[in-house]
Amino acid sequence: MERSMSRFLGLVFRDIQIALRSGGAWLMGLVFFAVFLSLSAIALGGAFTVLRPLAPALIWLAVVFSLLFSFEHLFTDDAGDGSLEHIKLSGMSMTAYVLAKVCAHWLLSILPLILALPMAALLFDLQTPTLIGLFISMMVASPALVCYGAFSGACLVGFKGGGFLLVLLTIPLVIPVLIFAVSGATSYDTAGLFALEFQALAGISLIASAIGIPAAAAALNVIME
Repeated sequence: MERSMSRFLGLVFRDIQIALRSGGAWLMGLVFFAVFLSLSAIALGGAFTVLRPLAPALIWLAVVFSLLFSFEHLFTDDAGDGSLEHIKLSGMSMTAYVLAKVCAHWLLSILPLILALPMAALLFDLQTPTLIGLFISMMVASPALVCYGAFSGACLVGFKGGGFLLVLLTIPLVIPVLIFAVSGATSYDTAGLFALEFQALAGISLIASAIGIPAAAAALNVIME
């Protein structure tokens, strides 16, 4: 058990180290997030009375779009350099491998977006309850986003130009997440932490984790046979 946990954590830290040495490529999602929100604010005229009601939807669209194309390389790099085959031969289960990749991806791609929320709140002049609602919705919904992306990315390992197919495969899965997340962020002021939207997001994330990670592992096993 201790050895398995050590290998799991080692894989997470390996992905983080590779990303940090990549010259800042792992920050492209955060850059897209900032650019999307800035251009949206400019296009809508910059008036806070217009921007404030639209902010939760715009912020969540920025989150989804910034994550979509990052899933394409979640497994392809390991498959391309032989690391995936080596990990399988080492005896590590594909489920543990996928879980480690999901955890590393969350830390590298979603955590920076969560930390950037206060800056987005300043851009749109959001009130504190709305900011808290956005924070909770991202914390609760992000596992579903990453697990759906991991499943889509695993299914398309080895496909040339798989980015477009990945978007088509992932978008229908994330639409319910997007709907409940935006609604939860806006309803936090009245319903609080136990809003029905947050409960729905928690359920979606649990289901996505329980199904998406084993399904991604199964897809990788099939591709490697």
